[in-house]
Amino acid sequence: MIEVRSSYVVTMAAAEGDLVDVWRQGKEGVWPQAGWNGRIQQMLHGHAQQSLFVWSSEWDSLSDWEAAIARARTLPPHVEWSQAIDSRCLYGPKVEVFTILEPSEPLDATPGRLEVRSAYTIRTERRELARALMCRAGALAGWSGQNQEVLIGGNAESNFVWSSTWAGLSDWEQAMAAGDDELEGWFTDWVALVDRGGTREIFRNQ
Repeated sequence: MIEVRSSYVVTMAAAEGDLVDVWRQGKEGVWPQAGWNGRIQQMLHGHAQQSLFVWSSEWDSLSDWEAAIARARTLPPHVEWSQAIDSRCLYGPKVEVFTILEPSEPLDATPGRLEVRSAYTIRTERRELARALMCRAGALAGWSGQNQEVLIGGNAESNFVWSSTWAGLSDWEQAMAAGDDELEGWFTDWVALVDRGGTREIFRNQ
């Protein structure tokens, strides 16, 4: 499975205007016709807070995503809706693709729920060890979320992301502070493997 994240930069005026309503109209009316799935998110914390929106979707393969995009372009309702979105965005989307590492579960798309994405950079020769450790973490933590490896994007195959979803930021903070010997042992191994921590970004489902 892969996750495709398409990021759109918008003006603050658009972010505070009717953009979310237009996104939701597409999600409810156009996406089912196109066979699309996923979530619409607004960045709360990161390099473009409040001005960045993301369409996140999961697919069996990159070819399935490409076929869904091509199919949508033939649908008049999608063409009309896409023009409405384009008129509110500054630039075309930045597309990143992530391999979802097992065990995993679908990311919670409930409106208002937060997703915290923490990135780490690993040397290329250590990526097999990183994959194994990430898979072990997924079995240990029992948190709602996924471990992912960058397939297409910056530092492909050297960047790993721990993604988790929460009702609120305080829930995430409490989980980070909770003591668990087995998980802390895993984190010690992870720190020894990682070259550096990357960005931590927080998104809200719309």
